[in-house]
Amino acid sequence: GVKQDYKKAAEWHQKSANQGHTPAQLYLALLYNNGQGVKQDYKKAAEWHQKSANQGHTPAQLYLALLYNNGQGVKQDYK
Repeated sequence: GVKQDYKKAAEWHQKSANQGHTPAQLYLALLYNNGQGVKQDYKKAAEWHQKSANQGHTPAQLYLALLYNNGQGVKQDYK
């Protein structure tokens, strides 16, 4: 195994996410959401969830909805 390293995880997810890999976009968004390996940034989390959601990735659609529900990184919108 390898030692847990959120910073390294974020770097690898970023590389994959930049190539359009929807699960990597989701995981990168979650790292931004939780501040693991990267500075916590709800706006960046929302951006990555949006990219994944736009490609039909249903887990990202759920997390994006939760960000809108809570007004984290996006304007709160219950509609």
